Amino acid sequence: MDFGGSEKGIFFVVDIVGKIDRLKDSIVLKSYINTLMEKGRVNIALNLSKVTYLDSGALNVLIYSHDALNKKGGQLALIEPSEFVRDVLDVAGLSKVAKIFPTQEDFNYALKNG
Repeated sequence: MDFGGSEKGIFFVVDIVGKIDRLKDSIVLKSYINTLMEKGRVNIALNLSKVTYLDSGALNVLIYSHDALNKKGGQLALIEPSEFVRDVLDVAGLSKVAKIFPTQEDFNYALKNG
């Protein structure tokens, strides 16, 4: 797993590449999100377009992030999950609570049109 991020409107977008399938990956991702929150970022979007697999540890990080951001008055958005990742999000119930944008264009449109 590799990742990096940048500001985009009110969101800080984290671009994630690869599989999130090791405990170390989940710990690193959670630490990164915590650091963003400590810096005052309360709206975080995870670009999942290049994530090919995620395990239960990664799901726990997503659920934790959603809850922690909500408590701070912010939100977690998920951008362009693959069909496999979307199925996992659906089964875990995360698609019912987190805002999921099917494409990057949908996310960009929502940013422009609030």
